[in-house]
Amino acid sequence: MSSSSPQKDKFANYISSVYKTTLVERVGLIRAGIPAGYFYETAQAMGVSLANLSHSLGISLSLAYSIKSRGSPSQKKSLSNQIIGIHLLIGQVKNIVEECGDPEGFDAAEWLGNWAFSHNDSLGGQCPANYFDTVVGQEVIANLISAIRYGVYQ
Repeated sequence: MSSSSPQKDKFANYISSVYKTTLVERVGLIRAGIPAGYFYETAQAMGVSLANLSHSLGISLSLAYSIKSRGSPSQKKSLSNQIIGIHLLIGQVKNIVEECGDPEGFDAAEWLGNWAFSHNDSLGGQCPANYFDTVVGQEVIANLISAIRYGVYQ
């Protein structure tokens, strides 16, 4: 059983709300920029280091620590776009489990962190996280998650 905190609950609610947004609403979120703390909270929720997440997104570790320490209200559009893409993947996993399985005690962010940073035969032995740095790469991972849902592996 996982312990919950108000901050963790707030972040989980944010993830759910992002997943339910329309494409037009997502454009607005990206343009507005995500809260700086959500970059760090994404790494924490996934159970991965800030270094691993920043590397998978193609940003420098110094920028990741700068985001963490400064706590600026928003980031550049490109970084917001990438992080929201990760949030959508977490939401996709959560949605699949809610529709097809037993969501009790399941942590979609942690599952994505474990799965994405492990080698995957469907990707020629690469880690899914290696695809997080582009929107198209994130779409590849979203399609792979959908294939897992339906038991269709390439």
